[in-house]
Amino acid sequence: MHAYFLSLNGLRLQCYEWGDNAAPPVLLLHGGLAHSRWWDLFAESLADAYRVVALDLRGHGNSDHTDPPAYRIEDYAADVAACSESLSLAQAILIGHSMGGLVAAAYAERAPERLAGLVLVDSQVRISTAGARYMTRLRHFPQPLYRDQDAAIRRFRLLPTQTNAAPELLEHVARHAMRQLPNGRWTFCFDRAAMASTEPHDWLPTLQHLSAPILLVRGAHSTLLPHDKFAKLLAALPGAEGVEIPDAHHHVMLDNPPAFGRAVRAFLDGPRVSGSTSAVRAVRPHVDS
Repeated sequence: MHAYFLSLNGLRLQCYEWGDNAAPPVLLLHGGLAHSRWWDLFAESLADAYRVVALDLRGHGNSDHTDPPAYRIEDYAADVAACSESLSLAQAILIGHSMGGLVAAAYAERAPERLAGLVLVDSQVRISTAGARYMTRLRHFPQPLYRDQDAAIRRFRLLPTQTNAAPELLEHVARHAMRQLPNGRWTFCFDRAAMASTEPHDWLPTLQHLSAPILLVRGAHSTLLPHDKFAKLLAALPGAEGVEIPDAHHHVMLDNPPAFGRAVRAFLDGPRVSGSTSAVRAVRPHVDS
């Protein structure tokens, strides 16, 4: 894995990269209040055949926070577009989990010609008014503080809390979710203001007109994307493929990494996607160290 920063849209954003620079590009987008290291196991499993890039969205992971807050889905999508341009990720496959799926859909709306495929992981592709209100309420919760990193890791919980993830994988995710403050205390990396910028929107019409192949992935036990809503979404996108991952809740890539990896890899290697990806060698651009 190669880690570096990109200067995009006036911000310093963290990137991680695996695989050959000349291989077909895959761009991974994490969910809200998460970070790119959620993708480590999955990214490593693709590195034999793909150039895999994971981006810490603004206000998340090691990427800059914005002041004043600017965390609309369109703001994230603008960063993805700038990242794609900076790294020469022409004909990229975007894989987005939860909120990252919304960001991927918003990117598809603004740059469909640069998209070779789209994988939406446990994402409803819309933000309802009730969902936007819920995220705004979360904004007012106090940011927790911990006396040391070990205490922060012990208290770490996913949201939603249901998970089948192995303890060592949860510890890995937790360790990269925390940062130390100047006073020695520890807290989360994400900017809590990011939760107050969610606006109602529906990206289904965008996906219905998209020519790139689409895979919809659902955790079989997910409460955020129930089976009936998943079925309706698939019915509304007759050209899309769908798969439910057993023994997985909302955090699909953590709950059942082998099954998730197999399902997505089968889609990426299939003729619909592999026939449209470009293997033209891209020149690695200058990045900030």
